[in-house]
Parts: sequence; structure tokens; C-alpha cells
Amino acid sequence: MSTRRLAAILLAMTLLLAGCLTDEDEDKQFSISDSPAPVTDNNNDELADILMEYGEIAWSELRIEMHDSDSDPRICYPSSQDILSDCTYDEDGDTYWNEGETVTIREGKGVCSGPESDIGGCKMTFQIKTIDSEGEESLLQELEVTVE
Repeated sequence: MSTRRLAAILLAMTLLLAGCLTDEDEDKQFSISDSPAPVTDNNNDELADILMEYGEIAWSELRIEMHDSDSDPRICYPSSQDILSDCTYDEDGDTYWNEGETVTIREGKGVCSGPESDIGGCKMTFQIKTIDSEGEESLLQELEVTVE
């Protein structure tokens, strides 16, 4: 075996053992369902429930984006932040969104109201992302739901 090949193998093994070649985001899985509360023409309706099936994410690293056919992506913010947003979610009292915990997405400004909500509901896509300390986003999963 050549010296270069051996050095490449040793470097790859070192990086793998250090965690540099693994994708920790693959350790997270989510599911989504329509919230049981009906959607009305008012604001602050519950739209969807997102369950973390396994994994954990620090609330400070979480980004949830809502996509529908009528608009650009909308960022959902924690309801504890005093931001007028198209969608919000509640954080619990600890530092992480943990396995088995559900986040309920609420509309902020009549996102799913009008004719489309009366005829089969609103088809929405939610993207669950993390943002690292340098501002780099990683898409963890994309979830689709019909909100009624």
C-alpha cells in the first residue's frame, strides 16, 4: 500500500471518529398532523402539530418555515418573542425540543382563511431546519399537511 493511500485512510478514519464525517441531523425525525381545532377566519388558529419522533434540537438552533402555494416562505417564531409573525409555536420550559414532544403551529395573520380553507383546507409544507452559530442552515425534514 502506498504512503499516500495509507495517509488518506488514516485521515478519513480520524475525521470519522471525530464526528466530522457524520451527519448528526440524520438522528432527528418528525411527523405532522392537522391540529384537531378547526380553522376559522380569525387569527391565531392552530394549524398543525409537529411531533419530534426522535432526536433533540436546542430551541436556539431551531427554524421552522411555512410554505403554501400563495406566498413566499414564512418563518415561524416562538410565541414568547414579541414579533408579529404569520406563524408561531410555543417552546416548553427547557432548552431543547425533545423526542416525544409536540410543537403546535399557530397562524398569526389569517394564513389559512378564506375560500381555500372552506374547500378541502389549505395544503401547507413545513420545513424543519437548524441554524448553527455561523448562520448556516441545515434542512432536517420537509413535512406536508392539509390544514382544515
